[in-house]
Amino acid sequence: MGESRNRVAGAYALTTFAPIISGHEEELRAHIDHLPMGAESPLARLDTLHLSRIQIFDQLVHQGPKHDLDRLESSWLVFTSSFDGDLDQYLDLICDRIPADADGWWSHCVGYPGTADRSAFKTWIKVHQRHTNLFASAYHGGTVARVREGLALRDQLVDFAADAQGLDAVALQERFLATFGKAGS
Repeated sequence: MGESRNRVAGAYALTTFAPIISGHEEELRAHIDHLPMGAESPLARLDTLHLSRIQIFDQLVHQGPKHDLDRLESSWLVFTSSFDGDLDQYLDLICDRIPADADGWWSHCVGYPGTADRSAFKTWIKVHQRHTNLFASAYHGGTVARVREGLALRDQLVDFAADAQGLDAVALQERFLATFGKAGS
């Protein structure tokens, strides 16, 4: 499998399953529930991140015909994300930009060393990583930076179209060239 594992085009998928320290489940759940969303989310500070999810698995859901239901020996913190670049760069970004936040959720897991010891942190993540060949990548081959550039251009075009209503052809062309420059330049 090699390099194709965990990767679709330029996006890399990280999935970790870490056992939660017995008795920490509710405190961790409250911590996750109170994480800010959107632009205020600590994960928003990871500028190569496509998407991420932090959740607790504390029971298995029964599916299919009757059978003995498997039981989990402990609750598990599941962290998934897809991002541009490679795993070590991403883990460095976590250590640099959201160390207290990452420690806030993973510190409830067995054996977590913290982000202050970067090498131990990276090793711990890799020990708890589950590899995948299938994950969501909304913009196949597109980096987060390119998607943001495309969205900014779309906004600029919408504003241009709204402001250019009613202009004759000559004025429209002049405004277009002043706003966007000549094609190919």
